[in-house]
Amino acid sequence: MAIQNTGGSKRRSGVARPPERFVLGDDIDWAAPWVEVYLWVELPFWLMVDNASITVNYNGCDFPIATHDNYFELHCNGIADSRCTVIYQGPLKKRTQLSDNIRKLLDDNPKLNGLWRKCKTILKIKSRCNEAIFKSDERRPPSHSIYLSELCRAHLPIVNRLVQAYRLATYDYNAFEVAPWDVPIWTIERTGESVRCTLVPYREWDAKPAMYPKQGEPPVPFQLIDSQGLASKISAPAFAGEFDVMDALNLMERGDYSGAVRRITTAIEVAIEDVVRKAVSIAEGSAAAERFLKNTRTSFPSRWAKYEKLAQRTLSPQLHKELTETRKLRHRIVHGGYRIAPNERGRAQQSVDTGRWIYNWIENDPARTRVREGQIAYRSLGRDVLFSIFPTEITPEGVVVSRIPSH
Repeated sequence: MAIQNTGGSKRRSGVARPPERFVLGDDIDWAAPWVEVYLWVELPFWLMVDNASITVNYNGCDFPIATHDNYFELHCNGIADSRCTVIYQGPLKKRTQLSDNIRKLLDDNPKLNGLWRKCKTILKIKSRCNEAIFKSDERRPPSHSIYLSELCRAHLPIVNRLVQAYRLATYDYNAFEVAPWDVPIWTIERTGESVRCTLVPYREWDAKPAMYPKQGEPPVPFQLIDSQGLASKISAPAFAGEFDVMDALNLMERGDYSGAVRRITTAIEVAIEDVVRKAVSIAEGSAAAERFLKNTRTSFPSRWAKYEKLAQRTLSPQLHKELTETRKLRHRIVHGGYRIAPNERGRAQQSVDTGRWIYNWIENDPARTRVREGQIAYRSLGRDVLFSIFPTEITPEGVVVSRIPSH
């Protein structure tokens, strides 16, 4: 969104006026030249192959990828999932073999406790980056940090092209296509200098977020439910298909968009089978209900129509249209081998969100609806909400990160 101001940006009485117009990314020099960089990322599994350099062609562009299974991380003052404590990454070295800067850091801070962590397979992808972005200092503006995250995210299809080839060649049960959740921490390196960036904020948390209940009171760890509330729910039954709803929401966050669409569709079909069984049993008897379900085993529309007639409830036309589109998408995924790409995440999110609302309608329980639809802001903490701020594309010349399109 552009913010307009008719007043210009000249100083008046020593105070700078805001610019006439500003869009996120306007502080980026988009005309700066490309510079060669290496993107480092650790896979959550081993590639059972020797260290090598393999070229992956994607959309007509060759990306050399070096695989390393002999790399370590040197952490100081504890090992953190966020990797914020890493001061060196590479082959294992003696202290005297480390760089002058790292040795000086350790010498000047004798209380620093250095700990080594063995990495799984590290990929080093040769690519490019906007020179002005890479030269940013430690006070890197938010737009530059977003740019770097989008740059790394744009290379996921390249990583998965390599993983797909490895799986086809080996049928290794432990390897899988990765999403931002699986590879959240990346390093962009050039001539010995490096920048770390994170794709999913939640994966960078080394502790629960701190909440401030009241002004002046000490912070407390964030929680969605207290222990007594959780204990009271241990024996609470789930509605038909409810675990599939939760799986669909989680798969969206983990980047399995095809799986999320499949699960939300399954949840709706399971829920309809449950409520129509009850409705027919009440109206015609349990035997008739079982016969109806057997005869409509492959006819979801018949079950839906029967339920609406007996329950005297009608889903809104818009949600019914969304349900039809989601089921068509699920059919393409299941029977056509279609895989929802990261740049189509919005379509999957629409199916999952509207599917959740349809599920609420089927269950028809206001209390459970409040659980699913309440505390959205709190439940969204740490989500990957900055996805596709700057559009990316893989061209024959390389990865391109573009400014926000003007409307």
